[in-house]
Amino acid sequence: MKLLTVADRKTLEQALRGGGSKLVLFYSAYCPFCVSFLPAFEAQAASDPARFIKACTDGSEELEDLFSIEVVPTVLCFEGGKLARRLDGRLGRGLSAEDLSAFSACCPGQEKR
Repeated sequence: MKLLTVADRKTLEQALRGGGSKLVLFYSAYCPFCVSFLPAFEAQAASDPARFIKACTDGSEELEDLFSIEVVPTVLCFEGGKLARRLDGRLGRGLSAEDLSAFSACCPGQEKR
């Protein structure tokens, strides 16, 4: 199953309506830290692709503004369509696979991995 990629608010809101816990990666195709983090996100998503969503911020300031995304990559955890937790990327460093594993283990509804 291919990961859902959204590029606008309406599509993201529809994806979050499915209930349960969702992890949403906000990224830019032009960001080298995002490009290097994507394989880690996709690898973790392989175990439950319906729970993972990619949100490309290229050309969509609306998505960035909606969730106060200042640095990409950033991963947000939603529970029942509502923001529960966030993992902001670090300027000049991005995120690592270890950051994602620790974050996802703490998200509501996530099994400890």
